Amino acid sequence: MFKDMRARFCKTDSAIYFSHLDLNRAVMRALRRSGIPFWSKGGFSPHPYCVFAQPLSLGYESEGELFDFRVTGEFDPEALKAAFPDSMKILEIYEPRDHFKQLAWADYRIELKTAVDAEAVQKAFEEPLTVLKKTKRSEAEVDIREFIRSLAAEPGGEGVILHATLAAGSQRSLSPNYLAEGLSNAGIPAEIRRVRRLGFLREDGEFFR
Repeated sequence: MFKDMRARFCKTDSAIYFSHLDLNRAVMRALRRSGIPFWSKGGFSPHPYCVFAQPLSLGYESEGELFDFRVTGEFDPEALKAAFPDSMKILEIYEPRDHFKQLAWADYRIELKTAVDAEAVQKAFEEPLTVLKKTKRSEAEVDIREFIRSLAAEPGGEGVILHATLAAGSQRSLSPNYLAEGLSNAGIPAEIRRVRRLGFLREDGEFFR
């Protein structure tokens, strides 16, 4: 028998340059190092069962990354936390309420370098913003507003800070990079300076847990 658990962790400093594969390996090593009774997949080379939420683009920070794992008995959460580096600090460990299939949105804090003010940026998102959106199988021109649940712009840093909730489900998602591309296509040159993912939401807007 096993029990499913979920960990929420940050991704900062050097960890922002980890690819999804690098991140997977780092978590596997930490699980083994922790000494907790994790459940392993069978096969020629058994390894801990571990499933991640929506991958994060290289160079982005996060305080809301998630992975699920399984344990075969009681364990000390502090032992697992201690096995992770500060750049991947575990913030919370709990029994999951929602399935990853229910994950639909992600909250972001995005720093944009642009010469226009926050009001102009906010107004731009009230009009169609078309980009060439690419997937593994195809590419098509889309209006990115279809993938935005909410967005607010405010002055900050060298330009504008966006507080945005973007599609992040398995069937439809939007990278923050497309926000800058959409603005540039609309005649507002913008450059992404920093992105921080804050957490996930379900389709109904409730905090994903």
